[in-house]
Amino acid sequence: MAVFRVVSRESSLVAGAPSRQSSFARKLRRRLLRFTLPTLIGGALIALLSIVFGRLGLTFLFFLLLPVYATLIAAFRRLATSTFRSIVFSGCLAFVYFSALASFELLTHKPSTPEYIVVTTTLASAVLFEPLRTYAQDFFEQRFHLRNDAARKAIEAYTSTLREEIDLDKVRDGMLAAVQRAFHPRSLALWIHTQPGDTSAEAEAGNETASIADNDPFLSYALNHTSTLALDRLKLESPFIKGLRQAGVDIVLPLASQGELLGLTLLGLRLDGEEYDREDRALLTTLGAQVAPSLRVAQLALAQQRQAQERERIEQELRTAQVIQRTFLPKEIPTLDGWRLTPYYQPAREVGGDFYDVFTLKDGRLGLAIGDVTGKGIPAALVMTAARTMLRTAAQDVTSPGEALARVNNVLGDDIPPGTFVTCFYAVLEPTSGRLCYANAGQELPLLRRRTGDVTEVHATGMPLGLLPDVRYDEDAMTLEAGDNVLLYSDGLTEAHNPAREMFGVPRMMDVARECSANEALERHLLDALTAFTGSLWEQEDDITLVALQRLG
Repeated sequence: MAVFRVVSRESSLVAGAPSRQSSFARKLRRRLLRFTLPTLIGGALIALLSIVFGRLGLTFLFFLLLPVYATLIAAFRRLATSTFRSIVFSGCLAFVYFSALASFELLTHKPSTPEYIVVTTTLASAVLFEPLRTYAQDFFEQRFHLRNDAARKAIEAYTSTLREEIDLDKVRDGMLAAVQRAFHPRSLALWIHTQPGDTSAEAEAGNETASIADNDPFLSYALNHTSTLALDRLKLESPFIKGLRQAGVDIVLPLASQGELLGLTLLGLRLDGEEYDREDRALLTTLGAQVAPSLRVAQLALAQQRQAQERERIEQELRTAQVIQRTFLPKEIPTLDGWRLTPYYQPAREVGGDFYDVFTLKDGRLGLAIGDVTGKGIPAALVMTAARTMLRTAAQDVTSPGEALARVNNVLGDDIPPGTFVTCFYAVLEPTSGRLCYANAGQELPLLRRRTGDVTEVHATGMPLGLLPDVRYDEDAMTLEAGDNVLLYSDGLTEAHNPAREMFGVPRMMDVARECSANEALERHLLDALTAFTGSLWEQEDDITLVALQRLG
């Protein structure tokens, strides 16, 4: 379905359109106005005068009145739209034409021929050869631009501004105004083709939409015939054409560029009742050939402008989300005697799905959490803030890490979008004894480095939060001695790649941890190793979050 945005002038093309006059009635009216009726009136006048003045008087009056009479005919036809030059040319042509006919009749008839026969045969010859005169007049008027001078000037004034115009509204409104001034149609509309999904264009205030079925033969015909199309001459079995005829549309001008139908210009009948003649259609065709490329450029410029506005809107939203997200991260890290606690957080974008939290519980113990939300950007950040808030609330009510995760899982599953889940490792530390109790909901296994240099993973598994209700999370515990390190991390660390597309990986991380001395910060040593592995031109692929806990000796 080809969808068009409709911009109309004057009366609507669909509702309240004027009734369409038949082609025969319009041609008959035009013939009477252009030639037959003035000729009959003039002939009757000359015949009447010939009875009074005789044969010599007829000849004298015929040649005397023809210039005045022909000028009156031309003025009657061109009074509204023609220049003085066009009127004079029409009068001269009519003078030559009728003089030639009269001379022929007077030379071929005997002096005794009755006057009424001379007049009758002269008028009959004039009617018979009038199509030849019309063709000659049309040819010379078009050749020397003697007709539709005002229309041509209106079109030229508009097209002269097209080269530097990239504003779609100005291109559109300027074309409608130029066509309105040039041809004075009863109804006028410009249909601009909209791309699929371009809802912004369809939703513009004051603009309606229209559509043409994809299988309608008019679409391919209009794309291959970009000249002005007169609907009464089209022989297409097209429902769209039938609808236009019923709506009073007389002329259709396709606007096509680079094999794409960009729009349609629809003109109704003229206010003066005249047909759109050959020169009118040629003017419209010339106009369409110049407007179509400008319309294409204006559409591309508008699309780029909208993309820039959309990018600016997204960037503003990301900046706002970044501020909101960082307000949910711990502003201050609790300090404990005999312990060193160091977090590190680096999102891959303005906002990320990773989070960490460090908070003090009512009984003096310390809560440690690290998590990751599926996805990135604003949706992940919103789920992250919700999960972090729920975990803090549950941790204040229950002492068990496993029970706290179970509560968060039940509440979170009803609030997050389908297919979204959260991984989380939550531990509770007793600072005096060094006992660390923990439970895991699908998060990467923490790294344990003993003071002896042994490096192992803290094995704890469980279902991610938000997938299934009523999940139980097993707990485990260990005691940290002086010099022991525990590192909580997200997958952004282990899944980072170097220029050769090799992954940093868990084994490499454990090897780097073994090389770390007892007096060196484990998280800093790992980050330095990551920088050396990925290189200075590395583009971060995922959020990197670390929480390092070390018991001092």
